[in-house]
Amino acid sequence: MKSSVLCLARVAAGAAGLVLAALPAWALTATPVAGGLEAPVFLTAPSGDTRLFVVEKAGLIKTLSGGGTSTLLDLRSQVDAAGEGGLLGLAFDPGFASNGRFYVDYIDRSTKATVVAMYTAPSATAPAADPGSGKTLISIAQPADRTNHKAGWIGFRPGDANNLYIATGDGGSGNDPENRAQNLNDNLGKILRITPQADGSYTVPADNPYAGSTPGNDEIWASGLRNPYRNSFDRANGDFWIADVGQSTREEINLERAGTPGGRNYGWRALEGSGDNPGVPDAPPAGAVGPLFDYGRANGDGSIIGGYVYRGSFEQGLDGAYFYGDFVSGRIFTLRESGGVVTEVIDRTDELGRPFGPNQLTSFGEDGLGNLYAMGLDGRVVLIAAAVPEPGTWALMAFGVLALAGLSRRRPRPPGPATAPRTA
Repeated sequence: MKSSVLCLARVAAGAAGLVLAALPAWALTATPVAGGLEAPVFLTAPSGDTRLFVVEKAGLIKTLSGGGTSTLLDLRSQVDAAGEGGLLGLAFDPGFASNGRFYVDYIDRSTKATVVAMYTAPSATAPAADPGSGKTLISIAQPADRTNHKAGWIGFRPGDANNLYIATGDGGSGNDPENRAQNLNDNLGKILRITPQADGSYTVPADNPYAGSTPGNDEIWASGLRNPYRNSFDRANGDFWIADVGQSTREEINLERAGTPGGRNYGWRALEGSGDNPGVPDAPPAGAVGPLFDYGRANGDGSIIGGYVYRGSFEQGLDGAYFYGDFVSGRIFTLRESGGVVTEVIDRTDELGRPFGPNQLTSFGEDGLGNLYAMGLDGRVVLIAAAVPEPGTWALMAFGVLALAGLSRRRPRPPGPATAPRTA
Protein backbone atom coordinates (compact mmCIF):
# COMPACT_ATOMS: atom_id res chain seq x y z
CA MET A 1 0.00 0.00 0.00
CA LYS A 2 2.61 2.53 1.09
CA SER A 3 5.02 1.70 -1.73
CA SER A 4 2.30 2.01 -4.38
CA VAL A 5 1.18 5.38 -3.02
CA LEU A 6 4.77 6.57 -3.01
CA CYS A 7 5.18 5.52 -6.66
CA LEU A 8 1.96 7.35 -7.52
CA ALA A 9 3.26 10.46 -5.80
CA ARG A 10 6.52 10.22 -7.74
CA VAL A 11 4.67 9.94 -11.06
CA ALA A 12 2.47 12.90 -10.22
CA ALA A 13 5.44 14.93 -9.07
CA GLY A 14 7.21 14.22 -12.34
CA ALA A 15 4.15 15.31 -14.34
CA ALA A 16 3.98 18.55 -12.39
CA GLY A 17 7.70 19.23 -12.63
CA LEU A 18 7.95 18.97 -8.84
CA VAL A 19 10.78 17.66 -6.68
CA LEU A 20 9.93 15.06 -4.05
CA ALA A 21 12.55 16.52 -1.74
CA ALA A 22 10.11 19.37 -1.17
CA LEU A 23 7.82 16.99 0.69
CA PRO A 24 8.27 16.86 4.48
CA ALA A 25 11.29 14.80 5.54
CA TRP A 26 10.61 11.82 7.81
CA ALA A 27 12.44 11.78 11.11
CA LEU A 28 14.56 8.81 12.12
CA THR A 29 13.48 6.56 14.96
CA ALA A 30 15.26 4.02 17.17
CA THR A 31 12.67 1.30 17.72
CA PRO A 32 13.47 -1.34 20.39
CA VAL A 33 13.54 -4.87 18.95
CA ALA A 34 15.21 -6.76 21.82
CA GLY A 35 16.15 -6.34 25.47
CA GLY A 36 17.55 -8.36 28.29
CA LEU A 37 20.63 -9.48 26.34
CA GLU A 38 24.01 -9.78 28.05
CA ALA A 39 26.37 -7.13 26.67
CA PRO A 40 25.56 -7.49 22.94
CA VAL A 41 28.53 -6.36 20.86
CA PHE A 42 27.55 -7.20 17.27
CA LEU A 43 24.63 -8.18 15.05
CA THR A 44 24.51 -9.64 11.57
CA ALA A 45 22.69 -12.19 9.37
CA PRO A 46 23.22 -14.11 6.12
CA SER A 47 22.04 -12.28 3.01
CA GLY A 48 18.26 -12.48 2.64
CA ASP A 49 17.74 -14.05 6.08
CA THR A 50 15.04 -12.48 8.26
CA ARG A 51 16.58 -13.66 11.54
CA LEU A 52 18.92 -11.56 13.68
CA PHE A 53 22.12 -13.11 15.05
CA VAL A 54 23.39 -11.23 18.09
CA VAL A 55 26.88 -11.71 19.54
CA GLU A 56 27.20 -11.45 23.32
CA LYS A 57 30.60 -10.51 24.70
CA ALA A 58 30.77 -13.46 27.11
CA GLY A 59 30.60 -15.99 24.27
CA LEU A 60 27.02 -16.64 23.13
CA ILE A 61 25.53 -16.14 19.67
CA LYS A 62 21.78 -15.72 20.03
CA THR A 63 19.18 -15.94 17.27
CA LEU A 64 16.20 -13.58 17.40
CA SER A 65 13.28 -14.74 15.29
CA GLY A 66 9.50 -14.44 15.47
CA GLY A 67 9.59 -12.92 18.92
CA GLY A 68 11.66 -15.80 20.33
CA THR A 69 15.32 -16.26 21.23
CA SER A 70 17.51 -19.33 20.77
CA THR A 71 21.25 -20.02 20.93
CA LEU A 72 23.18 -20.69 17.72
CA LEU A 73 26.50 -21.28 19.50
CA ASP A 74 27.82 -21.24 23.07
CA LEU A 75 31.56 -20.55 23.38
CA ARG A 76 31.59 -19.22 26.94
CA SER A 77 33.94 -21.94 28.17
CA GLN A 78 36.51 -20.94 25.52
CA VAL A 79 36.26 -17.16 25.64
CA ASP A 80 38.20 -14.69 27.80
CA ALA A 81 35.92 -11.66 28.15
CA ALA A 82 38.21 -9.57 30.38
CA GLY A 83 38.59 -5.90 29.44
CA GLU A 84 38.06 -5.39 25.71
CA GLY A 85 38.21 -9.11 25.02
CA GLY A 86 35.40 -11.60 24.53
CA LEU A 87 33.53 -12.99 21.56
CA LEU A 88 33.82 -9.97 19.29
CA GLY A 89 33.11 -10.88 15.67
CA LEU A 90 30.78 -12.97 13.51
CA ALA A 91 30.60 -13.38 9.73
CA PHE A 92 28.49 -15.76 7.66
CA ASP A 93 30.11 -17.37 4.66
CA PRO A 94 28.70 -15.97 1.38
CA GLY A 95 27.78 -19.61 0.61
CA PHE A 96 26.10 -20.17 4.00
CA ALA A 97 22.79 -21.20 2.40
CA SER A 98 24.48 -24.27 0.95
CA ASN A 99 27.50 -24.94 3.18
CA GLY A 100 26.29 -23.75 6.62
CA ARG A 101 29.66 -22.18 7.45
CA PHE A 102 30.18 -19.15 9.65
CA TYR A 103 33.20 -17.58 11.34
CA VAL A 104 33.84 -16.10 14.77
CA ASP A 105 36.57 -13.93 16.31
CA TYR A 106 37.30 -14.22 20.05
CA ILE A 107 40.00 -14.01 22.70
CA ASP A 108 40.95 -17.50 23.86
CA ARG A 109 40.58 -18.18 27.57
CA SER A 110 43.74 -20.28 27.88
CA THR A 111 46.19 -18.70 25.42
CA LYS A 112 44.85 -15.08 25.44
CA ALA A 113 45.38 -15.12 21.65
CA THR A 114 42.92 -13.85 19.06
CA VAL A 115 41.28 -16.89 17.47
CA VAL A 116 39.34 -16.81 14.20
CA ALA A 117 37.48 -20.11 13.86
CA MET A 118 35.03 -21.70 11.43
CA TYR A 119 31.86 -23.49 12.58
CA THR A 120 29.29 -25.36 10.52
CA ALA A 121 25.53 -25.43 11.11
CA PRO A 122 23.68 -28.63 10.09
CA SER A 123 21.66 -26.54 7.63
CA ALA A 124 21.03 -22.90 6.86
CA THR A 125 17.82 -23.00 8.92
CA ALA A 126 19.10 -25.13 11.81
CA PRO A 127 18.52 -23.49 15.20
CA ALA A 128 21.94 -24.46 16.57
CA ALA A 129 25.46 -25.32 15.44
CA ASP A 130 27.55 -28.07 16.98
CA PRO A 131 30.34 -26.57 19.14
CA GLY A 132 32.40 -29.62 18.16
CA SER A 133 32.41 -28.51 14.51
CA GLY A 134 34.84 -25.67 15.25
CA LYS A 135 38.10 -25.45 13.35
CA THR A 136 40.68 -22.76 14.10
CA LEU A 137 41.57 -20.87 10.93
CA ILE A 138 44.18 -18.59 12.43
CA SER A 139 45.50 -17.78 15.90
CA ILE A 140 47.20 -14.42 16.52
CA ALA A 141 49.33 -14.07 19.63
CA GLN A 142 48.41 -11.23 21.99
CA PRO A 143 50.41 -9.77 24.88
CA ALA A 144 49.16 -11.93 27.74
CA ASP A 145 49.19 -9.14 30.33
CA ARG A 146 47.02 -6.66 28.35
CA THR A 147 43.27 -6.65 27.91
CA ASN A 148 42.74 -3.74 25.51
CA HIS A 149 42.91 -3.12 21.75
CA LYS A 150 41.65 -6.55 20.67
CA ALA A 151 39.68 -5.26 17.62
CA GLY A 152 37.54 -8.32 16.63
CA TRP A 153 35.62 -7.41 13.47
CA ILE A 154 35.60 -9.90 10.58
CA GLY A 155 33.74 -9.78 7.26
CA PHE A 156 33.49 -10.68 3.57
CA ARG A 157 33.67 -7.95 0.95
CA PRO A 158 31.04 -7.81 -1.80
CA GLY A 159 32.76 -8.89 -4.99
CA ASP A 160 35.48 -10.70 -3.02
CA ALA A 161 33.43 -13.60 -1.67
CA ASN A 162 36.28 -16.06 -1.14
CA ASN A 163 38.33 -13.89 1.20
CA LEU A 164 37.78 -13.10 4.86
CA TYR A 165 38.99 -9.76 6.22
CA ILE A 166 40.11 -9.65 9.87
CA ALA A 167 40.74 -6.52 11.97
CA THR A 168 43.32 -6.70 14.76
CA GLY A 169 44.26 -4.13 17.38
CA ASP A 170 47.85 -3.23 18.24
CA GLY A 171 47.92 -5.48 21.31
CA GLY A 172 47.18 -2.88 23.94
CA SER A 173 48.72 -0.59 26.51
CA GLY A 174 49.19 3.00 25.36
CA ASN A 175 50.99 4.34 22.30
CA ASP A 176 51.73 0.84 20.97
CA PRO A 177 54.96 0.37 22.99
CA GLU A 178 56.35 -2.35 20.68
CA ASN A 179 55.27 -0.42 17.56
CA ARG A 180 53.45 -3.53 16.35
CA ALA A 181 51.15 -1.60 14.00
CA GLN A 182 54.18 -0.67 11.85
CA ASN A 183 55.85 -4.08 12.03
CA LEU A 184 55.02 -6.04 8.88
CA ASN A 185 56.21 -9.22 10.57
CA ASP A 186 53.50 -8.89 13.24
CA ASN A 187 49.79 -9.41 12.53
CA LEU A 188 48.63 -6.96 15.22
CA GLY A 189 47.49 -3.44 14.32
CA LYS A 190 46.43 -4.65 10.88
CA ILE A 191 43.70 -5.67 8.50
CA LEU A 192 44.35 -9.27 7.44
CA ARG A 193 42.91 -11.05 4.38
CA ILE A 194 42.81 -14.83 4.09
CA THR A 195 40.96 -17.47 2.07
CA PRO A 196 39.25 -20.01 4.37
CA GLN A 197 39.25 -23.65 3.26
CA ALA A 198 36.60 -26.27 4.00
CA ASP A 199 39.01 -28.27 6.17
CA GLY A 200 39.62 -25.32 8.51
CA SER A 201 42.92 -24.24 7.04
CA TYR A 202 43.45 -21.09 4.97
CA THR A 203 45.44 -19.92 2.00
CA VAL A 204 46.62 -16.41 1.16
CA PRO A 205 45.27 -14.53 -1.87
CA ALA A 206 48.00 -14.05 -4.45
CA ASP A 207 47.20 -10.33 -4.69
CA ASN A 208 47.78 -9.66 -0.97
CA PRO A 209 50.45 -6.95 -0.88
CA TYR A 210 53.08 -8.98 1.01
CA ALA A 211 52.30 -12.44 -0.37
CA GLY A 212 55.10 -14.63 -1.62
CA SER A 213 58.63 -13.22 -1.62
CA THR A 214 57.61 -9.64 -0.75
CA PRO A 215 58.88 -8.85 2.77
CA GLY A 216 56.09 -8.87 5.35
CA ASN A 217 53.52 -11.36 6.61
CA ASP A 218 51.51 -12.87 3.77
CA GLU A 219 48.18 -12.35 5.58
CA ILE A 220 48.50 -8.56 5.93
CA TRP A 221 46.23 -6.39 3.81
CA ALA A 222 46.71 -3.01 5.57
CA SER A 223 48.79 -1.72 8.48
CA GLY A 224 49.14 1.21 10.86
CA LEU A 225 45.93 0.75 12.88
CA ARG A 226 45.41 1.12 16.63
CA ASN A 227 42.08 -0.57 17.34
CA PRO A 228 39.81 -0.92 14.27
CA TYR A 229 37.06 -2.36 16.44
CA ARG A 230 34.05 -1.88 14.11
CA ASN A 231 34.29 -1.72 10.32
CA SER A 232 32.00 -2.48 7.39
CA PHE A 233 31.66 -2.94 3.67
CA ASP A 234 29.16 -0.89 1.72
CA ARG A 235 26.79 -3.58 0.41
CA ALA A 236 26.11 -1.50 -2.71
CA ASN A 237 29.67 -1.14 -3.99
CA GLY A 238 32.17 -2.91 -1.70
CA ASP A 239 33.80 0.24 -0.30
CA PHE A 240 35.60 -0.51 2.99
CA TRP A 241 34.93 1.77 5.97
CA ILE A 242 37.47 1.38 8.81
CA ALA A 243 36.82 3.16 12.11
CA ASP A 244 39.94 3.30 14.27
CA VAL A 245 39.72 4.20 17.96
CA GLY A 246 42.11 7.00 18.93
CA GLN A 247 44.61 7.32 21.78
CA SER A 248 43.92 10.66 23.44
CA THR A 249 43.13 13.31 20.83
CA ARG A 250 41.47 12.09 17.58
CA GLU A 251 38.97 9.43 16.46
CA GLU A 252 39.22 8.48 12.79
CA ILE A 253 37.31 7.01 9.85
CA ASN A 254 39.25 5.61 6.91
CA LEU A 255 37.72 4.83 3.52
CA GLU A 256 39.20 2.30 1.12
CA ARG A 257 37.41 2.21 -2.22
CA ALA A 258 36.57 -1.15 -3.77
CA GLY A 259 39.34 -2.10 -6.17
CA THR A 260 42.04 -0.28 -4.20
CA PRO A 261 45.18 -2.47 -3.96
CA GLY A 262 46.23 -3.66 -0.52
CA GLY A 263 49.25 -2.26 1.29
CA ARG A 264 47.85 0.95 2.74
CA ASN A 265 49.51 2.23 5.93
CA TYR A 266 47.13 4.27 8.08
CA GLY A 267 49.91 5.82 10.15
CA TRP A 268 49.55 4.66 13.76
CA ARG A 269 51.52 4.99 16.06
CA ALA A 270 53.24 8.07 14.64
CA LEU A 271 49.94 9.53 13.49
CA GLU A 272 46.66 9.79 15.35
CA GLY A 273 43.91 10.72 12.93
CA SER A 274 45.01 13.63 10.76
CA GLY A 275 47.76 14.80 13.13
CA ASP A 276 50.91 13.67 14.88
CA ASN A 277 50.52 11.46 17.92
CA PRO A 278 51.78 13.68 20.77
CA GLY A 279 52.71 10.60 22.82
CA VAL A 280 55.63 9.45 20.63
CA PRO A 281 58.43 11.19 18.71
CA ASP A 282 58.14 8.96 15.59
CA ALA A 283 58.25 10.51 12.14
CA PRO A 284 55.19 9.72 9.98
CA PRO A 285 55.62 6.54 7.90
CA ALA A 286 56.41 7.12 4.25
CA GLY A 287 53.24 7.07 2.18
CA ALA A 288 50.90 7.01 5.17
CA VAL A 289 47.23 7.45 4.19
CA GLY A 290 45.27 10.07 6.12
CA PRO A 291 41.71 9.48 7.31
CA LEU A 292 38.63 10.47 5.38
CA PHE A 293 37.38 12.13 8.56
CA ASP A 294 38.43 12.52 12.16
CA TYR A 295 37.12 14.33 15.20
CA GLY A 296 38.36 15.45 18.61
CA ARG A 297 37.02 15.14 22.12
CA ALA A 298 35.73 18.62 22.88
CA ASN A 299 32.09 17.47 23.15
CA GLY A 300 32.48 14.50 25.47
CA ASP A 301 33.34 12.03 22.70
CA GLY A 302 36.19 9.60 23.14
CA SER A 303 35.89 6.24 21.36
CA ILE A 304 34.50 5.83 17.86
CA ILE A 305 32.06 3.04 17.01
CA GLY A 306 32.11 2.46 13.27
CA GLY A 307 28.87 1.72 11.46
CA TYR A 308 27.44 1.26 7.98
CA VAL A 309 26.48 3.10 4.84
CA TYR A 310 22.69 3.18 4.95
CA ARG A 311 21.08 1.37 2.01
CA GLY A 312 17.49 0.60 1.05
CA SER A 313 15.72 3.45 2.82
CA PHE A 314 13.03 5.48 1.08
CA GLU A 315 13.56 8.53 3.27
CA GLN A 316 14.77 11.26 0.95
CA GLY A 317 18.49 11.87 1.14
CA LEU A 318 19.39 9.17 3.66
CA ASP A 319 20.54 6.45 1.25
CA GLY A 320 24.33 6.54 1.04
CA ALA A 321 24.85 8.24 4.42
CA TYR A 322 27.39 6.57 6.70
CA PHE A 323 26.25 5.99 10.29
CA TYR A 324 28.75 5.96 13.15
CA GLY A 325 28.71 6.69 16.86
CA ASP A 326 30.82 7.28 19.93
CA PHE A 327 30.97 4.94 22.94
CA VAL A 328 31.96 7.57 25.52
CA SER A 329 29.28 10.14 24.66
CA GLY A 330 26.64 7.79 23.25
CA ARG A 331 26.12 10.14 20.32
CA ILE A 332 25.15 8.85 16.85
CA PHE A 333 26.02 10.67 13.62
CA THR A 334 25.80 10.41 9.85
CA LEU A 335 28.23 11.77 7.32
CA ARG A 336 28.23 11.91 3.57
CA GLU A 337 31.23 12.01 1.26
CA SER A 338 31.79 12.82 -2.38
CA GLY A 339 35.05 12.26 -4.20
CA GLY A 340 36.84 11.53 -0.91
CA VAL A 341 35.62 14.75 0.71
CA VAL A 342 33.17 14.81 3.60
CA THR A 343 30.28 17.05 2.60
CA GLU A 344 27.91 16.71 5.55
CA VAL A 345 28.06 15.64 9.19
CA ILE A 346 24.79 15.45 11.16
CA ASP A 347 24.33 14.65 14.84
CA ARG A 348 21.32 12.30 14.85
CA THR A 349 21.29 11.63 18.61
CA ASP A 350 18.28 13.74 19.59
CA GLU A 351 16.38 12.79 16.43
CA LEU A 352 16.77 9.14 17.46
CA GLY A 353 15.66 9.88 21.01
CA ARG A 354 19.11 9.31 22.54
CA PRO A 355 18.82 5.50 22.49
CA PHE A 356 22.06 4.96 24.42
CA GLY A 357 23.68 6.90 27.21
CA PRO A 358 27.39 7.46 27.84
CA ASN A 359 29.58 4.33 27.81
CA GLN A 360 26.78 2.11 26.45
CA LEU A 361 26.81 2.01 22.63
CA THR A 362 28.83 -1.03 21.50
CA SER A 363 28.09 -1.59 17.82
CA PHE A 364 25.92 -1.13 14.77
CA GLY A 365 24.78 -4.07 12.67
CA GLU A 366 22.95 -4.95 9.46
CA ASP A 367 20.42 -7.74 9.00
CA GLY A 368 20.11 -9.90 5.92
CA LEU A 369 17.88 -7.34 4.21
CA GLY A 370 20.11 -4.33 4.83
CA ASN A 371 18.22 -2.83 7.78
CA LEU A 372 20.37 -0.99 10.32
CA TYR A 373 20.53 -1.65 14.07
CA ALA A 374 22.44 -0.38 17.10
CA MET A 375 23.05 -2.07 20.44
CA GLY A 376 24.47 -1.36 23.86
CA LEU A 377 25.91 -2.81 27.04
CA ASP A 378 22.50 -2.34 28.69
CA GLY A 379 21.28 -5.36 26.68
CA ARG A 380 19.07 -3.54 24.17
CA VAL A 381 18.98 -3.66 20.37
CA VAL A 382 17.20 -0.94 18.40
CA LEU A 383 16.20 -0.67 14.75
CA ILE A 384 17.20 2.61 13.09
CA ALA A 385 14.62 3.54 10.47
CA ALA A 386 12.54 6.34 9.05
CA ALA A 387 9.34 7.21 10.89
CA VAL A 388 6.83 6.36 8.16
CA PRO A 389 3.70 8.57 8.05
CA GLU A 390 0.34 7.04 8.90
CA PRO A 391 -1.82 5.80 5.96
CA GLY A 392 -3.99 8.91 6.17
CA THR A 393 -0.91 11.10 5.80
CA TRP A 394 0.18 9.08 2.77
CA ALA A 395 -3.21 9.65 1.16
CA LEU A 396 -3.10 13.39 1.82
CA MET A 397 0.43 13.61 0.39
CA ALA A 398 -0.56 11.71 -2.73
CA PHE A 399 -3.74 13.78 -3.15
CA GLY A 400 -1.80 17.03 -2.79
CA VAL A 401 0.79 16.04 -5.38
CA LEU A 402 -1.91 14.87 -7.81
CA ALA A 403 -3.80 18.14 -7.32
CA LEU A 404 -0.66 20.13 -8.04
CA ALA A 405 -0.11 18.04 -11.16
CA GLY A 406 -3.63 18.86 -12.33
CA LEU A 407 -3.15 22.56 -11.69
CA SER A 408 0.08 22.42 -13.65
CA ARG A 409 -1.71 20.94 -16.67
CA ARG A 410 -4.51 23.59 -16.55
CA ARG A 411 -2.32 26.63 -15.94
CA PRO A 412 -2.75 29.12 -18.88
CA ARG A 413 0.30 29.97 -20.93
CA PRO A 414 1.77 33.42 -20.31
CA PRO A 415 1.39 35.96 -23.11
CA GLY A 416 4.16 36.24 -25.63
CA PRO A 417 5.64 34.19 -28.45
CA ALA A 418 6.02 30.46 -28.04
CA THR A 419 9.77 30.81 -28.51
CA ALA A 420 10.23 33.30 -25.67
CA PRO A 421 13.11 32.24 -23.37
CA ARG A 422 12.21 30.67 -20.01
CA THR A 423 13.19 32.51 -16.86
CA ALA A 424 13.91 31.05 -13.49
